Amino acid sequence: MPINYGSMPFNKAVEGFRDKLNLPTATWTDIYEGQHARAFVIAGAMKEDILNDFRQSVDKAVAQGMSLEDFRKDFDNIVAKHGWGYNGGRNWRSRVIYETNLYQSHNAGRYAQMQAVKRTRPYWRYRHNDAVEHPRPEHLAWDGMILPADDPWWNSHYPANGWGCKCFVETLSERDMRRLGKSGPDTAPPIQYEEQVIGVRGPSPRTVTVPKGIDPGFAYNPGKAAWGEQLADDVMASWQKSRNQWQVLNPSGWAEANRPDEIPKVKLPTPTIPRLKTKAEVQEKLQEIYGDEKLYQPGGLPFLLNSKALAEHMHPERSEYLPLLDDLLSNPYEVWLSFQQHKGTGKVVLRSRIIKGYEVANGRYLLAVANVRKGFLESWTFLPTKDKKYIQRQRQGWLIHGE
Repeated sequence: MPINYGSMPFNKAVEGFRDKLNLPTATWTDIYEGQHARAFVIAGAMKEDILNDFRQSVDKAVAQGMSLEDFRKDFDNIVAKHGWGYNGGRNWRSRVIYETNLYQSHNAGRYAQMQAVKRTRPYWRYRHNDAVEHPRPEHLAWDGMILPADDPWWNSHYPANGWGCKCFVETLSERDMRRLGKSGPDTAPPIQYEEQVIGVRGPSPRTVTVPKGIDPGFAYNPGKAAWGEQLADDVMASWQKSRNQWQVLNPSGWAEANRPDEIPKVKLPTPTIPRLKTKAEVQEKLQEIYGDEKLYQPGGLPFLLNSKALAEHMHPERSEYLPLLDDLLSNPYEVWLSFQQHKGTGKVVLRSRIIKGYEVANGRYLLAVANVRKGFLESWTFLPTKDKKYIQRQRQGWLIHGE
């Protein structure tokens, strides 16, 4: 069912919204499509304090059902408090912020619900909301179309499909479809693509290719990006064995950030230790050095190192470098933010990558890399290597800290 201003929220919509990271952006084109599943942005809001204020207000809309008029009161107060100069008129800008966040959070949460009942309700029906004052012809043409839940068409056409779009999707059982007079699902219409230039008023306009009838930036499935598609156990197991599960969505890196093409190596700040033999020994050593948990904030992003969790996912063969981890996390050479999408499920995650180079015995080069996700140290490695291409592949995304 479509939602109205002030309608009651549900947990998955709230959970998806609160899983986002505040990200300062200059223009709406700075992040694109599925990256929005992991980042809360207000185009032109470049400071953390104004983003926090907007986030608290939008959270009330998503979690408590706050109306547009009440949101506009918050909008006016935030603008006055920070002296924020925004583009567009007050009513238009406040509506865009309110509707886009509210509807996309609802759409993502609805997708999670639909995935949970996919076995008994395997068909999805596209519905146009007649409340839209200026309907798009394509959206009207898609109204009532029934497709299998796993049809690839939903990857780019799951609502919302543009600014102000209020289309939605219903789930159907086999019996529901028969009652509608259909013996089987429809065939997805062929997708016609067109090129459009975005960011023409900003510093970096670019040409993008989008399906006809969908506004640039909306040709993705917000639920799939937030939660990922449910896959059969054997399919998911095969993906988990792959070393190439994730693709980077923002492939710019060290060159675009005007960084040196080589990471300098520094002398070891502390000696390494003899290699440990068991995970129990690893956990004991981690707790000896770092305690049960330790908070770090490289690049301004706080996260916890949890000794027990890290020990469970670390091979003892890498344990000799454990004492260096504190220096890497406290004094990194670079910190990168990277949007990555799982090739199997379509889920989008936001990882920060922390990088530094060390000089070890006989002048050898040791690359140190740590990955952080959702406030916890996810993985790390210390790798003796001279492979320049490998090193440069680690330096992708948005640079948020660089010495």
